Amino acid sequence: MKKVLVSSMLILGGLFSACSGFLDEDPKSKIPEEEAYKSEKLVYVNTIATIYTSSGNRLYGSTDNVHTLQEFSSDAWILPGRQGDWVDGGKWQSLFLHNYGPGNATIKSTWNALYTIIGNCNTSIDNLETFIQAGGESYLQDYQYEARAVRAILYYHLVDLFGRVPLVTSSKTVMADVNQSSRSEVYQFIVDELTDCIPHLPSGKCQNMGKYYGRVTKAVGYMAMAKVAINSPILSKDDWNDGSLVGGIAKVAPYVNQAGKNIKIALDGTTRDAWETVLYCQKQIEKEGYSLQPNFSQNFSKTNDGSVANIGTQPSDGTTYRVRDYNPTRTLHAAHASAYGLQGWNGACATVEQMKVFKYGTDEQDPRMDMTFFYGPVFVDGKPIDAGLGDGAQLCYNPMDVVVDFKEDVPNQILKFAGARMSKYEVDNTTSSYLNHNNDKVFWRYADALLLAAEAKVRMGQSGDAEVNEIRDRVQAGQKSNVTLQDILDERMLEFSYEGMRRQDQIRFGTYTEPTTDRYAGVHHNVATGDYVVDNTGFTTVFPIPTSVLELNTKLTQNPGY
Repeated sequence: MKKVLVSSMLILGGLFSACSGFLDEDPKSKIPEEEAYKSEKLVYVNTIATIYTSSGNRLYGSTDNVHTLQEFSSDAWILPGRQGDWVDGGKWQSLFLHNYGPGNATIKSTWNALYTIIGNCNTSIDNLETFIQAGGESYLQDYQYEARAVRAILYYHLVDLFGRVPLVTSSKTVMADVNQSSRSEVYQFIVDELTDCIPHLPSGKCQNMGKYYGRVTKAVGYMAMAKVAINSPILSKDDWNDGSLVGGIAKVAPYVNQAGKNIKIALDGTTRDAWETVLYCQKQIEKEGYSLQPNFSQNFSKTNDGSVANIGTQPSDGTTYRVRDYNPTRTLHAAHASAYGLQGWNGACATVEQMKVFKYGTDEQDPRMDMTFFYGPVFVDGKPIDAGLGDGAQLCYNPMDVVVDFKEDVPNQILKFAGARMSKYEVDNTTSSYLNHNNDKVFWRYADALLLAAEAKVRMGQSGDAEVNEIRDRVQAGQKSNVTLQDILDERMLEFSYEGMRRQDQIRFGTYTEPTTDRYAGVHHNVATGDYVVDNTGFTTVFPIPTSVLELNTKLTQNPGY
């Protein structure tokens, strides 16, 4: 009987309760194994392409994914209740108020999504290994390195979000052999995999149409290592619940700064500490031909596939690469979206805290305010948009009126129109579906590499002025001198708002558990959510392991505090 190659990942879908819909899908490929690997094109289709296809919108484009957990648990973004509009029973508010538990649907979906893609990686790696051992073509090894690098990046997300996770590296693993690895073990696996794979990754541009479009290339590998290195004091820490990651920048910085000096990473034949590794990776990315995009907004235009700054991207063109993206949809008021011929949910908006960092309404307002948000009176094609209140009033977004949930004594129009809305991605009104857009989704940009380098320098006691000012000069924001860690954290909000990294930044700087203007004990909120959780130990810096996962494998234990 001929073996049948099934490109879908079944083992982790079963072991870790991936969404039932996934298990019901028809396999992407049902052809005899000997045919599936007959040519380089077929090998690519049945291994690498399968991995990227399975990623889909599981990381950034859906309502429940890595992007959602990173942004809506931070101090930057909120999905408030709006009187007369959608209210979800506290699902989003629980993230914002840090009152999330193991039954949270977004947390569960994100865990399942990451392990689904990892499973496809494992299947491809194992299948490739069979043919490598049989003396196959050299490209088989190249594809295996790429698959391993993708898997390492996925584990980077997992260890960041969940801390102690099962480290499964084979499609042949059975439930009885699945154990929970420590955070430091998973971190070391990621480092070892990236250091081994990066030299073998291609030098093509991930953001450019062609052979390497949307794939993990050498620059993506170096960017991944820079992200791992800058966060290594947290990702390698098994006792994150000991109070050392809470209390603000001044309290947390001494630990993070010293830990980074003590952590060693051997990359490209040289051992460096974590901060030196960040600097090295930035220079290697530069050598791969990356620089700042002269026009900030071009990074997010409908034709952003040619950006010189976008290092890691997910192709999206609404036709060939039909990746659904809810993020523009859920920020726009319905009347605003309708003017583009789209659909809006009137949900996500910037917090008051974020507006303070942008210095909204002052003489020092950052130029990126106009490049990042819709705010004030709304116009489309030069025409005002009716607010739909029946009195002819113009739709107007009011950034400082945000509240966590509706109050009966607050006028309806204040709640409905509160908060600045995301405008960073150019609105695509040519799409056939309001969820499919031409804009490629940006994971990592060269500006991130520069700011990570600046941060590494400051943590080593050096000046990060040059890198910070290179970014600020590009948007005519005015130069800074003697930049501090607070300056860098603020600059990261100004530059990367809504790009899926704010939570992680806050944890590294020690501000994630701090109350804000919108989030504090006793803030008015949906009753179903519960109050803001005051965390003096750091247990909320990782999410709980979903209940369904613990029920499926009783060898796994819940993270401390949940």
